[in-house]
Amino acid sequence: MLPLLIYGVMVVGLAVAAIGMSLLLGWPRHNPHKDMPYESGIAPTGDSRIRMSVPYYIVAIMFIMFDVEILLLYPWAVNLQELGWKGFAIAGIFMIFVAEGLIYAWARGGLSWRHLSTTASARTSSSQD
Repeated sequence: MLPLLIYGVMVVGLAVAAIGMSLLLGWPRHNPHKDMPYESGIAPTGDSRIRMSVPYYIVAIMFIMFDVEILLLYPWAVNLQELGWKGFAIAGIFMIFVAEGLIYAWARGGLSWRHLSTTASARTSSSQD
């Protein structure tokens, strides 16, 4: 327990020292060019608040859902022999829940980009009237 406490104090001390040294040694030089947002070397143009379509977010959420599924199934696959049939059944139940989520998204039209984009554009155009 004592080595962990010492390590924690050292980490916090180094972080505070680094921030303190940057505040003491760094001279703030502000000008319009330095304060301008930077995006891949291209000067920003237009408004930064761009309206994104709803399908973009649904695809992102589904990607995260299946990415987390892979992260949860990887340790199970590595320890398959130690887990036996009980572990296999638990992973199967988990896969059933994930498959139900996919079927639900499919039934609601979440995998059809055209359906989602026309529905989203109809909602945004009717709400602006």
